[in-house]
Amino acid sequence: MPRTVALFSLGGAPGVTTVALALAGTWPEEAGAVLLEADAAGGDVATWHRLPPSPGLTDLAAAARRRPAGPATATGPGEHAQGLPGGLSVCVAPVTADRAGGAVRLLADASPMLATGPGPAVVTDLGRLTPRSPTAHLARHADTALLLTRDDTAQLRRVKESVPAFTDSFTELGLVVVGGGESPKEIAETVGLPVWARIPTDERAAAFLRGERHLARPNRRPLFRAVGALAQRLVERPAPVPPETAEVVA
Repeated sequence: MPRTVALFSLGGAPGVTTVALALAGTWPEEAGAVLLEADAAGGDVATWHRLPPSPGLTDLAAAARRRPAGPATATGPGEHAQGLPGGLSVCVAPVTADRAGGAVRLLADASPMLATGPGPAVVTDLGRLTPRSPTAHLARHADTALLLTRDDTAQLRRVKESVPAFTDSFTELGLVVVGGGESPKEIAETVGLPVWARIPTDERAAAFLRGERHLARPNRRPLFRAVGALAQRLVERPAPVPPETAEVVA
């Protein structure tokens, strides 16, 4: 079964959508990856790329709610996705919190299997994760959860205080640090989570992902090189074993 990866933050806008787009776009397996935008506060991708709201997250949530129980009948984000220039498939979220939040709740209630059968991996942009929320439920169902944070005192302290609850809640959890200069080893020792990647600040690449500028060789940009290395690391890791305790309580 394809790997599912969930990206989220605890606040502070570290660029979850930007990194999620880059991760899905650089996924190294032949089947590639589809981006599922499941931010309960509302999505950005449809606005950035002038896409219609459907097909997208609301269609996926409705289909998941209607399907009979069982993996054989599960529906995946790729069935409700649109294509971006360059070929990346994106299952877009509504731009407003009321519609996006409702769709995320429906999807979470359906206990989704977001990657079914042979096919692309699913990279899920969850935005900001809040305690005991549908967003947290979706994160728990991913094979791997990536917590994004900026390298600043306030955000790292928030991460450190949340780690005890996260440790027993996710199948596999890694930290991705955006910007800053402190060594990954020092950050890992401070917050109690392994740093899987450091993503440099790269406004030109971020503008490209938002559809605001053209890049002749995007793969040469620092952001894409760093995220591509993270994608390769995820693909090469053995499949994680789900924990016995799985309720997010932080």
